[in-house]
Amino acid sequence: MSETRIAKVYAGALYEAAVETGKVEAVRRDLSAFVDALAQSAELRAFVQDEDVSAEEKKQTLMQLTEGGDDLVRNFLRLLVDKDRESVLEEAYRAFVERVEADAGIVKVELVTAVPVPGTVQAGLKESLEKSLGKSVELTLTVDGDILGGVKLRIGDRIADASLRHRLEGLRARLVSPTARLEGSVEAAS
Repeated sequence: MSETRIAKVYAGALYEAAVETGKVEAVRRDLSAFVDALAQSAELRAFVQDEDVSAEEKKQTLMQLTEGGDDLVRNFLRLLVDKDRESVLEEAYRAFVERVEADAGIVKVELVTAVPVPGTVQAGLKESLEKSLGKSVELTLTVDGDILGGVKLRIGDRIADASLRHRLEGLRARLVSPTARLEGSVEAAS
């Protein structure tokens, strides 16, 4: 089984337990804080991933670090160490958040433009997306001058690329492709 699938299994179990106990937001908050700490501390990351550190020592340290945190998160961390699955922690966290947002009817949308989008256009775009998707939209706007013009839109795992750079690359590929075939056929005829 791939690590992604394993992470989703663990995340699903954590989510079900959080829903059952009414602690979804508390689990999300505490797990987010731990994953953020892991990302910011090379020392903590190295400790958690160190195979020479015993499972008991890891669990004891993690329980000290998360003291006062939600019991489900603490048990989740213990379980990952017991099953030697520390490597899926961050991916399991992302899968947990995706599940929370999906069940809440929230969809993440990223809009990439070459220039900043005015506030009034942002609001109108968000409203239009919410109407067409039938969900609450969490809109992230990014400016990337490399796309030259147009937009790139990512909704969940789907991407619509209407950037000028994408169109120019497509045009270049079409222009180069027939030329390459023509040169090949001339060489074959010689």
